This record gives sequence, C-alpha cells and structure tokens, in this order.
Amino acid sequence: MFELSSIMWILFFVGYALIALAENIHINKAATALAMGGTLMFMAASRPGANFVEEITHMGSDTMGVIGFLLCAMTIVEILVNFQFFDWVRYRLVKLGLGNRGQYFAISICTFFFSSALDNMTTTIVMLRIAAMFFRGRDLFLTACAIVSASNSGGAWSPIGDVTTFMLWAAKKFSAAQLMSTTIFPSLVSLAVVVGLLGRNIRREDEDEVNDLVTHMHWSQWVIIWLCLASFTGPFFAVQVGLPAYTGLMMGLGIVWIAQELLRGFQDRESSLMGKKIEALIEKIDIPSLQFFIGILSAVTALHMVGSLQSMTQLLYGEGDHRTIIGHTILGLTSAIFDNVPLTAIAIQSFGGTDPNLWALLAFTVGTGGSILVIGSAAGVVAIGIIDKLREEHGKDFVPALSFGAYAIEAGLPNLLGFFAGVGTWWLMHR
Repeated sequence: MFELSSIMWILFFVGYALIALAENIHINKAATALAMGGTLMFMAASRPGANFVEEITHMGSDTMGVIGFLLCAMTIVEILVNFQFFDWVRYRLVKLGLGNRGQYFAISICTFFFSSALDNMTTTIVMLRIAAMFFRGRDLFLTACAIVSASNSGGAWSPIGDVTTFMLWAAKKFSAAQLMSTTIFPSLVSLAVVVGLLGRNIRREDEDEVNDLVTHMHWSQWVIIWLCLASFTGPFFAVQVGLPAYTGLMMGLGIVWIAQELLRGFQDRESSLMGKKIEALIEKIDIPSLQFFIGILSAVTALHMVGSLQSMTQLLYGEGDHRTIIGHTILGLTSAIFDNVPLTAIAIQSFGGTDPNLWALLAFTVGTGGSILVIGSAAGVVAIGIIDKLREEHGKDFVPALSFGAYAIEAGLPNLLGFFAGVGTWWLMHR
C-alpha cells in the first residue's frame, strides 16, 4: 500500500508540474489533467480490498454535480453576454467616473459580497466578464487574480457562499450567525491585503471608451436578463430543501430557455438579439476547462481513496486548541494544491472538537487557502477557462494567460500574506 501511494504521489506531482508548464510545453492542461486523473483512478482501483464501486459512485456524483452546475452557469452567462447585460453594467460604472483603480476596487468589493450570496464559481464567471469590459492586458490579469481571491474570501464567511462552509454548516459545526460573526472580519482583512497589494500595479490612466456604450435595451432583453439573474438564486432554494445546488440552476436555465423561445415572436429591429437560439450560445462554452476540472477532482479523489489524504490530515490534529489552530492553518495551506471539499470532509471525520469558533476558522482557512495557487479552488479553475475564452474572442494580446506560474508570481505572495493576516485577525478576536 505504501509503494502504491508513493507512486501515485509521484505521478500526481509530475502531472501538476506539466500543468504548470502547459504554456511552455504546448500540451493543453486539460489533456494532462484527464490523463493524470484517469491513471490515478485506475491505480486506486487496483489496490487490494478496494470498495471501488461505492467510492467511484460517490465521487462521480460529486464531480458531475459540480460539472452540471458549471455547465448551467456558463450557459446563463453566455446568455447575459448575448443580451448585452455586461455592456449595460459597463455603462453604469463608467457614468460613476471612478477611473481604472476605482473600478478595480469596486469590482473586487462587489465580488466579495456577491460570492457570499451566490456561490464563488458563479460570482467569478460573472465578475470576470464585467472586468473584461473595463480592463485589458496586465490590468485585466491582475483584476482576475483579485476576483479569484475576493470570491474565495467572500464565500468563506457565508454558509451558502462555498461548498465547504455549507458542509460544515450542514454538519451543525456552527450556526449561520456564529460563522458570519467569526469570519467576516478575517475575510475582510484578507481581502484588503490581497486587493491592496495587487491594486498597486493597476494603471491610474482611465482608458474607457464612451462611444460604444450600451445605454438602452429593449424590454424583451430585460425580461431574459432578469430571469437569468433570478436563476442564480435557484441553488440557494435547492439547498434549503435538501437538493443539490445544480438542480436550482438547472431549473432556472430551463425557464430562461423557454422564455427566450416564446419571446422570439416579438423580435423587431430593436430586439434582434432575441433571434439567436440558446443552442448557438451553448456552443461557446469552454468545454476544455470543464474537462480540466474533472481531471483535477479525479486525481484528488484517487489519493483520497487510497487513504493518503486521511493520513496527512489526521497527523495535523492533537490535543489542545493551539494544536487545532495550527492544524487548521496547515490544512488551509494544503488547500492551495488539493480541492478543499475532500479535505473538509476528512477534517469533519478526524477532528472531534465542538468549539464553533474553531470550526469557523477551518471554514476560513480552507476557503481562502485555495487562492494561494490558481488551481487550489474552483474559482481559480473557472477563471483560467474564462481568461482562455477571452483570449480566443479578442486575441492573445487582450490579456496574458492565467497560467499556474504567472498566477503564482503575481498573486501567490499577496494571497499568502492575506491568508496569514486573516488567521491573525481570528486569533486576536479569540485569544
């Protein structure tokens, strides 16, 4: 067993190295992730006494739930793009006259609060599309990094803002009020540190073009837009009745689709956008990013299946609150590499503490720790796909690629400092 797990770890880190070097070796990161995930799954299934059917069924359910959610969310965002919602948002923000840095901070703050009500994946998709209306080049790259961090920080202080916070909330480790009161200030401090450090490199020049702003939209566009926005509340209501989050978004997308088909009969010169079918918009979805996500989740799940992650997590916790704080902090740093969902599930099983403040610290660390590396969170993985999509739409000069290495150089240290600043804030609140 030790030899099998050791070989799996070697393959895992080799795969991650290839993903990090994707731009240099010209091998698509999705291909590497799928090959790595599939290989590790086969190796995990070959171990003696493997209860493979039960484990793969559970893994498949979780993974396909996330992929189904992303498919629906990306489709709704493409609909919003087609119906010029982001163009209209750009018009409203330009009217405020904030300038480049003001717009950067406004987008970051909106991301932080939106992700506490929506999930951080959806928030990242929406806010990156809005950011692309204002920035380009390195400014857009830095804003994308800030959006990833703000999404994760915002999701960490709300029971519905992140999968892991919901898992802990559903396990009755804390109440919604306890989580919010305990982690809102650490999350805000973390956000301020990261956004402040990244924002220093945003150019002050205001380069907004005002001659192509969308100032008016047809009533039929607004019907579709409001239905799309209402769809993002679907996951919240689905979770409340015990359904997976993607079912709420799936229902919302279906309603939007039907409404668009019915409203096509009202098409005229002003509402010509209504003529484009949803099927054509679905073709624009970045499928390789979803495949990359499947590969990463499969690889982490395979390591979980052979007990590697459980052993690592159980070593972190001992007797006393001091050891627990250190364990939660290390687990948060680990989530920069590994998906925080299995890490949180293992912590729930291996850590027997009852103090809600300590559990809230775990919610913060595994939520914000994923921002240290771009592949450490769903928000980061989604951001990679959106940036790749923007490069396809506008050309490679529009924005640098959001690669593993580029993100680590620009945003790794600010997020690491923000992470420890948040943990320090929690400690000062509860020492």
